[in-house]
Amino acid sequence: MKWMFGLIFTGFLFTACDNELVVTDKWKDIPIVWAFLSKSDTAVYIRVEKAFLDPNISADSIALIADSLYYPNAVVKLKRIASGQEYTLTRVDGNLEGYPREEGAFAQAPNYLYKIKGNIINFVVGDEYQFILKRNEQSELVTAETIILPAPVLRNPSAGTSLLFKSNSDFTFSWTDIPDAGIYDLQMRFNYREKSPETGNLFIPLSVKWTIAQGIEDPDGTATPGYKWNGGEFYNSVSANIDVDPDATRIFESIDIIVWCGGKELQNYQTITLANTGITSTQEIPEYTNLSEGKGIVTSRNFSDNMGYGLHNQSLDSLKNGSVTGDLNFQ
Repeated sequence: MKWMFGLIFTGFLFTACDNELVVTDKWKDIPIVWAFLSKSDTAVYIRVEKAFLDPNISADSIALIADSLYYPNAVVKLKRIASGQEYTLTRVDGNLEGYPREEGAFAQAPNYLYKIKGNIINFVVGDEYQFILKRNEQSELVTAETIILPAPVLRNPSAGTSLLFKSNSDFTFSWTDIPDAGIYDLQMRFNYREKSPETGNLFIPLSVKWTIAQGIEDPDGTATPGYKWNGGEFYNSVSANIDVDPDATRIFESIDIIVWCGGKELQNYQTITLANTGITSTQEIPEYTNLSEGKGIVTSRNFSDNMGYGLHNQSLDSLKNGSVTGDLNFQ
């Protein structure tokens, strides 16, 4: 017999997690938790659900019953370890908060999440916080701890730099080491203006964003966290994200570089999950959770949005006239 439960993997970073897992086990109450705590968020949302089993109804059918997904009287708290202060989260419907559940095997409404505003809990960077779930009066508390991460500080390229991307060489991104972080994502936002008959031949601001790399693990020892990117991928990414339009005229504006960091719990999840995949793996994929009971992750994340980089004249020429992006009509 199979358990099924739905998970949410909020935000950024970290799109590598499935939002559906299947677990075979004897019956027991299995709490499912996804929590990503961030100093930069205006509000924190935590998903708390439960695994379920019914000897007479298929898991696919149960997944469509909202009452089977949630604890009716759960209490969710976050505790700052240093002070002992506890904060109780409020249950809300994510559909009404602007976070609808993706279509799939699980009931989409209601879509319960537990929420607290950032200015109420006011996370302290570097402090450890404990997640606490009280399911009912009979069950043990479910707990997990994580350390609140600071925003990554981009070292290269430095602020105000004009970026030079060459197809035959690597461009190196680097950022300061964060001791309590274990994993990073790197994204780029390309800002430009465009006019065409559809815009009334008036220039309008547009932007496209793509992920350069995700799941970059923190290096061992004293190495600086970072990522080497072949310069030719810049032009491939622009071409992949902007459609050819012979009637459009485009002008480059700027580039933003976004660096996300995630806690060591997320690194452990990735490492353990991927360690047993591939042609040499066994059929059992090891599971990781930092919950005292159940499945899921309580971790921290943060990001920095480094805006306003220009392009070196050589890269501007390649953008306008190169074989990859020349048909995009950049002027």
